[in-house]
Amino acid sequence: MTISETLKDVKFVVGADGQPTAALVDISAWQHVVDLLEEAEDQGLLRAYLTRRRAAHSPEALGLISWEQAEAELDAREERGDAPVG
Repeated sequence: MTISETLKDVKFVVGADGQPTAALVDISAWQHVVDLLEEAEDQGLLRAYLTRRRAAHSPEALGLISWEQAEAELDAREERGDAPVG
């Protein structure tokens, strides 16, 4: 379903001056709009990541760490009681 199709049944609340003050959307249309916005946000995050990835010269420049380092950090947190794992 396109955005235009989703929004075709929107009803507007109009103020005394004749200007729209609110919009009424049925819940299925609203959920579709939310889904579209979430998808757009995800695509934006992916584009930003890909841009950073192209510019980075190493995994470390991207802020990535090895599995061994991640595991050691998780073990240390678990030992301190910061973030129980498992």
